[in-house]
Amino acid sequence: MINFLYTIYILIIGSLMMIVGGLIILVISIIFPKITYPLIRMYTKTFVRMVGVKVKIEGNFPENGPYIVMANHSSIIDPFLWGTFMKGNFTGIVANKNMKYPVYGWILKRMRAVAINRKNRAESIERINDAENVLKDGYHIGIHPEGTRTLTGKMNPLKKGGFYMAKNTKTSILPIGFQGAYNFKPKNRFTVRPSKVIIRIGEPILYTIYKSTSIDELIEITTDQLKTLSGEIS
Repeated sequence: MINFLYTIYILIIGSLMMIVGGLIILVISIIFPKITYPLIRMYTKTFVRMVGVKVKIEGNFPENGPYIVMANHSSIIDPFLWGTFMKGNFTGIVANKNMKYPVYGWILKRMRAVAINRKNRAESIERINDAENVLKDGYHIGIHPEGTRTLTGKMNPLKKGGFYMAKNTKTSILPIGFQGAYNFKPKNRFTVRPSKVIIRIGEPILYTIYKSTSIDELIEITTDQLKTLSGEIS
């Protein structure tokens, strides 16, 4: 019963933060575009605190780049964790349904998010080409290479799209581990719980090192890094 009441409370707080806070961020960023990303970082940090998530960041986000930033995906809170540790201009690859939500979708468009239709492979490949252009403009691109949230707390196999993008653009990969987010709200549970999330920033997987490897080998290297950083393996 306590978890149910807490969930209702978080739904109300989260909805208000999404609608009211999101609109404020959107309007200010349109008027003062140069402060868009500082605002987004401030907003996401406030949002996760308000919904009961305490974030601890281990490691430092590198100053150079851009990077294709890859993180494991286990919770509904994951999209809001990115702004707590990213630096510079950044965007992400998201499911196209996210672009249809009022306010949230508008902010994603403002950030030049790349929408993927998971049911249409040809269209997804075309959108990856769009993401490559965003990279060339100096944006970091965040991606959950599993494609969807895990149902077990263990990582799903990584999909190849982001790795082809890395190879095509000669971009280094920055692995990130989210540990504890699954406890907040997994895909197969209605209730949410206050949680501590540890975000571990790994060492970049440099293009100069992986350029001679195959896609499958690069996926294996990244999988091992993400499992270690997220606490799945020691």
